[in-house]
Amino acid sequence: MILTELKERLDILLTSDVISTKAADVALEAFIHLQSSLKKKDIDQAEMLFTHLPMALSRIEKNETVEAPHPDMLTEVRNSPHSPQASIEIANVQKLWKQSLPQEELDYLLIHYATILHINEGGNES
Repeated sequence: MILTELKERLDILLTSDVISTKAADVALEAFIHLQSSLKKKDIDQAEMLFTHLPMALSRIEKNETVEAPHPDMLTEVRNSPHSPQASIEIANVQKLWKQSLPQEELDYLLIHYATILHINEGGNES
């Protein structure tokens, strides 16, 4: 996924009233931050994360909640070598969002980010 593809995806979600403008803006900035961290313009398989992220932020705005991910999955991800960098990316999202995220959403973001970091490790410039 490249930046123009993300913008198109966010525009569709905005036009369909699925996400808020603030959530779209944060997702866009989070994507740019991840591109910089990975030193890649084209982030492989980022579609799920960058669909989940603005939808999760929009849910939070509406005070909607989600169930936590399975504990075994979360334990595996927390023990992965990508967990520390995933946590840095999530901290950036919270900084952009300007408030803390619910633990369940943080856990899902950790899973998504760790997966993307694993898939894209090496950071070759595309």
